[in-house]
Amino acid sequence: MSTNRERFKQVIHHKKPDVLPWIEIIFEETLMRWFREGLPADEVTVIGYEIGRGGTFFTNWPIFKGFGKIYDRFGCQSFFGCMLLIDVGPVPRFKQRKIGETEKHADYLTETGAIVRRPKRADFEFYAMPQFIEFPVKDKKTWEEYKKRLNPEDPRRYPKDWETEGYIDLFESYHKGPTLLRFNGFYGFGAELMSIPRFVTAFYKDPELIHEMLEHWEYFTIETIREAVETLKDRIDVIYWWEDLAERHGPCISPKLFREFFLPHYKRVTGFLKKNGIDRIMFDSDGNLNPLLDEIIEAGSTGLWPLEVNAGMDALEIKQKYGDKLFLIGNLDKRELAKGGEAMRKEVDSKVPILKEMGGYIPSADHVIHVEFSLEHFREYSEYMKKSCII
Repeated sequence: MSTNRERFKQVIHHKKPDVLPWIEIIFEETLMRWFREGLPADEVTVIGYEIGRGGTFFTNWPIFKGFGKIYDRFGCQSFFGCMLLIDVGPVPRFKQRKIGETEKHADYLTETGAIVRRPKRADFEFYAMPQFIEFPVKDKKTWEEYKKRLNPEDPRRYPKDWETEGYIDLFESYHKGPTLLRFNGFYGFGAELMSIPRFVTAFYKDPELIHEMLEHWEYFTIETIREAVETLKDRIDVIYWWEDLAERHGPCISPKLFREFFLPHYKRVTGFLKKNGIDRIMFDSDGNLNPLLDEIIEAGSTGLWPLEVNAGMDALEIKQKYGDKLFLIGNLDKRELAKGGEAMRKEVDSKVPILKEMGGYIPSADHVIHVEFSLEHFREYSEYMKKSCII
């Protein structure tokens, strides 16, 4: 019988496993609701089991966040599996702290240098995205200052025991899920530092700055991950490339801008990865990516997640058009799944059996298991999904 990691690798290489993997990401807010609805906390949480940057260089992400056994209980896998903890953010981090508040909101400086506003309500009845109200890079001057924190040679980027004897053996022995290396892509990097409106308009108003930022991000990315990539090579199962460059009605940039500003940098990074035997590169973006799929494939990406249904992404159409050029994860409409009953079964039946036969597909909600999922409906969904995933 194959391990979960082996099954994941078989699917993303367009082979058929003995059992189709099923993966999810469960929000902490959702778990808070489920605890109130009777989920026994002591059966799904792990206390004191943490693998962090100070020591070993990887983590099982849900265990790192405190809820490692929840996935085993329901029969699915965590999306994040075994995540290499290489610091690809600003070093040193900005010190997170509260910088102001009103009766209803509080403002915080984040570790990336942005300022966010969060509602004070904390009853876990809903999930609210923070409102970003200020970003650290506004022009060339602020970019030059920020760039000082993006030094790939900083020794703090790798865990303290990175070079100790036996770390590769430890890494290889970890089979709870796929091994991943995660970092921001070129759009995600710029938008996170400048805000979407300022970053996108700068393509026209200050293209020289954009070129300079993207050139540095290419250099920074390759040099930061170089030691891990050249040491572990294809022991890294998949690259998790975060972008979020689209909204419901389409991408935030045109194919023309993508080709002019991003494509050469993507190719050099993916070329470096593939030279070292890492050929599974997953592009993570919400929204409607359809107008950019040809460019994304040309850039070297071989997979997509989460394939948001509400934005018009259709895994069946993508599979029919691109075949084995892309492995696909997600595309089960979270809104329908959360309803339970016939709506949930109809959504699963309309996609999973067909995509399972086509290959190169791993079922998952088209993003996260959010707070609208009751415990009863997720249990029902999990039992139905386990039957659907048996080949």
